[in-house]
Amino acid sequence: MPDMRLTIAGRIYSVTCNPGEEQHLARLGSMLDGAARKAGASGGLNETRALLFAGLLLADELAEAQDREAEALTAQAAAAQPAKGQGDLLAHDEDIDLAARAIERLALRIENLAEGLEKTADRS
Repeated sequence: MPDMRLTIAGRIYSVTCNPGEEQHLARLGSMLDGAARKAGASGGLNETRALLFAGLLLADELAEAQDREAEALTAQAAAAQPAKGQGDLLAHDEDIDLAARAIERLALRIENLAEGLEKTADRS
């Protein structure tokens, strides 16, 4: 498994990832670094609290993106809805399945990142 070195809020962390995920992990690290810097900008936070607030900022961004996606799917479903009494009521199950799979993939990526960070924290 490849070892990656991520710089988060000025501190270097060594994280392992699956082969082929290096670029994606570097992108996630960059996102976390930006959020950590934003969270730490208020000053007076120790490293743990700064990373907590960085995680909350990223979770907030993810929640907003999920809400926008759900709204778009709802609007798309409403626009494509056949006249009352016509069509198949289950016609949009495929859209819901696609959204559910996308959310599951995001959750898995977040879990993998958290696991890597926990391993790094254990080594420190």
